[in-house]
Amino acid sequence: NDAMIRSLVFVPLYSRFLQSLHRDCLSERPALITRLLSSRPMSHLGSLTFAIFVLHAPLGQLFFKKAVATRLWGKPMPRSFFPAYLGIVLVSSHLMHEFVIKSVLVMRSASAIARYLAGSTEGMLRDKS
Repeated sequence: NDAMIRSLVFVPLYSRFLQSLHRDCLSERPALITRLLSSRPMSHLGSLTFAIFVLHAPLGQLFFKKAVATRLWGKPMPRSFFPAYLGIVLVSSHLMHEFVIKSVLVMRSASAIARYLAGSTEGMLRDKS
């Protein structure tokens, strides 16, 4: 059963990895993996994860899904196109992060919606009676 394997094997191993990584971050001489994961490029990539999550599937559909790609390009892109696709996803994600996610207007709108929802509900988004 997949759920049992995850809960009995993967979760404890991943928890142990995170504990070790955390302890290593606090040490005087962190290991190479800790320095790599805390490097500036990896930090920037981490800030793009939401945008990558949102954009990768629609962009993948455009280039690789047979029905869509055939209509747009005449055929799905070959596997050799994947590095270009990856670059397109990263550049698009960077632009989305800079001009949408970090947008003051978007932040204000999201904040106003959150305040409205908080004032209209009683925890767990239950409507006030």
